[in-house]
Amino acid sequence: MQSDRSFQTDRVQRDRATPDIKKKVESWTVWEADAREPFEIHYDRAVSFCVMEGRAEIAFTDGTRLAVQKDDFVTIKPDIKGVWTVLEPITNLYMYHDTGSPA
Repeated sequence: MQSDRSFQTDRVQRDRATPDIKKKVESWTVWEADAREPFEIHYDRAVSFCVMEGRAEIAFTDGTRLAVQKDDFVTIKPDIKGVWTVLEPITNLYMYHDTGSPA
């Protein structure tokens, strides 16, 4: 998958979600946030998510800054912390890799 939204480090990957990926994630768990204040999260296991609506920025403790928006597909490897800043109310469909098959 290659797009103008492609981004990759050793811990984080972002690409544009293809129609095939969007179909695969339909049954994943819904997560919504409209936080007015940034909040911290610890990724203690690998997770993938597809942004269905909204925009946010994640600032990871390794210095990586990742902007996410509608139709982005993101994979985050375990053992990294980040601070989410929600720029527009956001809805993601997500799955932890140890609970199912990522897209």
